Amino acid sequence: MNEERYKISEMAKLLGVTTHMLRHYEKMKIIRPEVDEINGYRYYSVVDTRRFNLGRTLLASGFSLEQSAQIMKDIVPEELKALVRQTIEEKNKEILHAELAIKYLEELENYYPDIFGKVDQVWVEHYPNMWRLELSDKEEALGGHLLDRQKKAWLENLPAVKWVSRMRAADLQNFPEGKAKYTYGLMCPEKDAVKIGLEKTGDVEVIPGGDYLVTIHTKSSRGPYLWSDVSALINYLRREEIRTFGDAFSHIVASKNTEGGHINYHKVFLKIYS
Repeated sequence: MNEERYKISEMAKLLGVTTHMLRHYEKMKIIRPEVDEINGYRYYSVVDTRRFNLGRTLLASGFSLEQSAQIMKDIVPEELKALVRQTIEEKNKEILHAELAIKYLEELENYYPDIFGKVDQVWVEHYPNMWRLELSDKEEALGGHLLDRQKKAWLENLPAVKWVSRMRAADLQNFPEGKAKYTYGLMCPEKDAVKIGLEKTGDVEVIPGGDYLVTIHTKSSRGPYLWSDVSALINYLRREEIRTFGDAFSHIVASKNTEGGHINYHKVFLKIYS
């Protein structure tokens, strides 16, 4: 091996990468081997090793390979500054999303082992203010260009945003038999929604925080949701003679396979007032 020239296998070994990766960087014109006219071999130089390392570093920093190639080709300082700022903003969004995902995972880690033993038990939890975007009447989707645009923006921020069903307090007061009345939508803690940058339009409702009665109920049938699914909460309200309360909300927290299909576990929380 000449000290200043490398065959592709030699360069791959030196840099700890594959020959396939080197060929791809060559295709992007980040590195450019010279062809020996005598034996036809393609040789890379020390300059190529440094350009490859810079390109790989730029890629690892958040630029695309195309952007990395452009930066190393001939990009004016103003364009580079704008591209760097854009990439920094994208990385900050990734960090925020990762933080919110960790928050969800820590919640899951803390309460998941107890879920199955808490079916139909009732306890109190404190919730922060939340934003809600109503998207359906039962399972029938609501439409409109603005609502569809907001729906897309919210769904890009799972798991900070959750799909949550809503049962109105007025309907719960009567507690009829049969199919439950509910709406389907997305919810997110207000502080997280602001961090994420969700738009607070006229379609977004602020759900008040405070104390909520909480229970876990199961559903295995393929039929519609029934009022009996929230019977544990209703029976608790009656037993404790709680007559003033707000809406109830429900979202899936776990699911298991059964011989006949599946069984879902839903967390239901209902606003109560002191």
